[in-house]
Amino acid sequence: MSLIGKNPIVAKFLASHGQSLSEYERMPSQDIHAAIDAGRMVLLANPGHQSVRPTLIGQPARVKVNANIGTSPMISNIEMEMRKLDLAEKAGAHAFMDLSLHGDLDEVRTRFLAASPLPLGTVPLYSVAQRLVRAGKDPSDFSIQDLLDEIAKQAEQGVDFMTLHCGLTARGAAWAADGRRVLGIVSRGGSILARWMKRHKKENPLLDHYDALLDICLAHNVTISLGDGLRPGAGADAGDAAQWEEVSVLGDLARRALEHGVQAMIEGPGHVPLHLVQGQIQGIKRLTNGAPLYVLGPLTTDSAAGYDHIAGAIGGAQAAYFGADFLCYLTPAEHVTLPGPEDVWDGVKASLIAAQSAEVALGRPWAVERDLAISKARADLDWKEITAQALDPQSVCKRRHDHSGERECAMCGSFCAIRMLENPDAAPCKN
Repeated sequence: MSLIGKNPIVAKFLASHGQSLSEYERMPSQDIHAAIDAGRMVLLANPGHQSVRPTLIGQPARVKVNANIGTSPMISNIEMEMRKLDLAEKAGAHAFMDLSLHGDLDEVRTRFLAASPLPLGTVPLYSVAQRLVRAGKDPSDFSIQDLLDEIAKQAEQGVDFMTLHCGLTARGAAWAADGRRVLGIVSRGGSILARWMKRHKKENPLLDHYDALLDICLAHNVTISLGDGLRPGAGADAGDAAQWEEVSVLGDLARRALEHGVQAMIEGPGHVPLHLVQGQIQGIKRLTNGAPLYVLGPLTTDSAAGYDHIAGAIGGAQAAYFGADFLCYLTPAEHVTLPGPEDVWDGVKASLIAAQSAEVALGRPWAVERDLAISKARADLDWKEITAQALDPQSVCKRRHDHSGERECAMCGSFCAIRMLENPDAAPCKN
């Protein structure tokens, strides 16, 4: 039986939203069904998320962009996080993740779910670890039942996709933490699980109890985002044994999820030098049977602190061109502090630029048409259309404000190259 046959929730959403999805993605419905059945595409939509906008992840559907928001132990302001969610949606994000670590996490999560139709992702391990820390205990002092109960609760609340670090093995964690790497384990969830395994001298509980996790996710159509707990946090660590150990396990877990009727996508790097991006993306895709790939950047340089949204967009464009399906934004605050509202806007826009760049190169019609439309508008000095076709119309309006009555831009003025040849026999332009 196909995945759709085993997953009645996916079947129901396809029946009710299939035509609109087909039109938006410019894909025949039979191609969408075939891709989902093969595990090459997922439909993010938990019926418990009342207003959810069903969203397809997996090329040749449009490359999607995710925005991370949430409280931290040092900066915890739920109203600011609500503002960031609003801006992420207005900026054009297709999904968002709640990575909150401080405050009433149930309240934060349920407010997010009620406020936005964008699919919501979480890392359930964060909630479990946060409760332990608040009680004065070690963040790794949880039982597998604690973790399964949290996953079930969040699934019932309506969370659409969850990062679950099921492929992190004790062997892989040891390889990443024994000094072979420049930067060890940089994933929060990965480090908590590595600590749990080291203290309890047992294998990853999410790996050992994977079938129980699949049952929970199937009941609510929670897409498992198989976390990259050993992603490289430094370019020098990209493609090491620890990373590929985890990826190989993730490929088998994606296969098992598909057989169970559960949707799964793969999380990818991380920090990857530019010349290694193609090999990383294509290698991960091959080892995971073409499952949708959700990447953080990747950042092509480690030295762009304060501008990591740019480093991430460079890597993201390359990654999407070579097959990545879902770009997790980076903001100017990455590696420095908690992103503020303006950082969220800039991060989403940078990732949308990456997606547009890749899709133009791939010949996707919506991307090619947009670039052609704005180029024609520039030839006509049609600022209304230029603004409409821009990935950030608000920025165009802001920068044109003081010269909105002029046909030319303020850089060239009467020396505008386009106007120079409009009527070459006329008198020269005057300053």
